[in-house]
Amino acid sequence: MPKVQAKPLCPYFGVCGGCALQNVAYADQVEDKRQAIDDALAAAGFDIRLETIIPCPEPYYYRNRMDYPFGYQGELGLKAKGKWWKTLDLETCFLLSKETPEILCRAREWTKSSALPFWNVKTNQGFFRYLVIREGKNTGERMIMLVTSDQATLSDEQKKSFVALFDNMASSILIGVNASITDLSIPQTIETLKGNPYLTESVNEIIYRIQPASFFQTNTLMAAELQNTVLEFCGDVVDKRVMDLYCGAGFFSLALAKSATSVVGVELDVAAITAAKVNAKVNGITNVSFLASKAEEYDWIRDEPNVVIIDPPRSGLHKTVLNTLTKALPERIVYVSCKYQKLIEELPAFLPYYKVTKVRALDLFPQTPHVEVVVQLTKL
Repeated sequence: MPKVQAKPLCPYFGVCGGCALQNVAYADQVEDKRQAIDDALAAAGFDIRLETIIPCPEPYYYRNRMDYPFGYQGELGLKAKGKWWKTLDLETCFLLSKETPEILCRAREWTKSSALPFWNVKTNQGFFRYLVIREGKNTGERMIMLVTSDQATLSDEQKKSFVALFDNMASSILIGVNASITDLSIPQTIETLKGNPYLTESVNEIIYRIQPASFFQTNTLMAAELQNTVLEFCGDVVDKRVMDLYCGAGFFSLALAKSATSVVGVELDVAAITAAKVNAKVNGITNVSFLASKAEEYDWIRDEPNVVIIDPPRSGLHKTVLNTLTKALPERIVYVSCKYQKLIEELPAFLPYYKVTKVRALDLFPQTPHVEVVVQLTKL
């Protein structure tokens, strides 16, 4: 069937790198993703096809985090499509929330009035680098973090005026410093100017404290669906031990700990592990432990898990992790992937020992070609 063309909501469509599919009706976006995954499975020789693809109920304003870079002339928005050095001066954006344009406007005017320079990604000089906005969609909290370089400082008066600027729009206001030349919004040091140094979110009745720079599923509505899918694919975990590799701040671990005998979460990011431990304490969950380690270096065979969840980065599984899984042979593996092409590439390594019993996709990223895929592997 021909695709239904849609009129893009955003006036920057086509020149902004943020949304690539606004000119395609959302139903067709979902169908295209379903077909692409099934085609990839068929090309790799798999008989199984997607059980379903769950669409996002809100294809706009669905994100809970956006990192807006400053341009060297004071622009504030997103990178121009295919131009890493150019920032578009956005007056609107349909990704985060309806208040975003006002936040961008206030930040843009305030930074320009400060007389401090803006970061130039070509020369690695300047001060203002990013404005990071995070939102608790279910708690109503909002965090605003200004990320700067270490090539200047804000005075106490400037900090006070920055807080006053957003006092009625944010529960937490922070200043982060990224002293490296790497074009990232991740600061090495953070100063809290107002509220808590974290954001609180609730998903499926579990409270999560999210640190300013830590990873959390960017689509809160679909994160709940993703968590439900992972729990379903894990099956009955009563009286079973669960291992959660690449566990982050405990998103899946804490939910599974409600039923499992024990859960162990492993994550490289020390800050994420610290947050996971706090989250366990906040929720009164005691049968879960979190360890800061590379998944490929942790000797987790000794834990003898019955069920293993793997949620690796887009680059996929480390070869050592793959080898360990095919030696440990847990009863069930649940593979969560944000890059299904890499997932399908790695699946054949499991086939001597496992059967692919379920494949489900969830559209966590409307208006983009990206999609989340979850696979259930059951031991032969």
